[in-house]
Amino acid sequence: MKRTCYALVLSLLISVPLQAIAVERSTEAEALALIQKAQEYIKTYGVDKAVIEFNRLDSPFNSVSEINKKGDLYLYTLDQKGYQSVHGKNPKIVGKVMLDMRDQDGVFLIREMVEKCFSKGKGWVNYRWPNPVTRDLEKKKGYVERVPGQDFCLGTGVYY
Repeated sequence: MKRTCYALVLSLLISVPLQAIAVERSTEAEALALIQKAQEYIKTYGVDKAVIEFNRLDSPFNSVSEINKKGDLYLYTLDQKGYQSVHGKNPKIVGKVMLDMRDQDGVFLIREMVEKCFSKGKGWVNYRWPNPVTRDLEKKKGYVERVPGQDFCLGTGVYY
């Protein structure tokens, strides 16, 4: 009987496609809360310390933590030219101008984010991007928000 149960469970697991296994995803509200915590961090510790903290891959802003419960959020920054002084998941992007970066569908996501941030102060941009948790190309909503008194924006995003 025990073997039959194990065989049944194993056959069910094998027959379920990997895509059907649910991955918990952060919500828009959780993304906005992360940005709020990052804004508070900048206000408390200053831009220089914040840049160091936000670039750490193991920062609570970029990994599983009390403020990033699912670990799929991370921070990045953008100035008006698309320069990124922070990227919490890909250190190769730090220090580069990414204005011409496009997603798989040709969406100039950085251009759209810069436009939203500097014309409206904040906003969401839809595109497709590799999820650092699943490693799959997925739909994403990137959120950017201007940092008060600074010439750059903070960003994060949710996969859906």
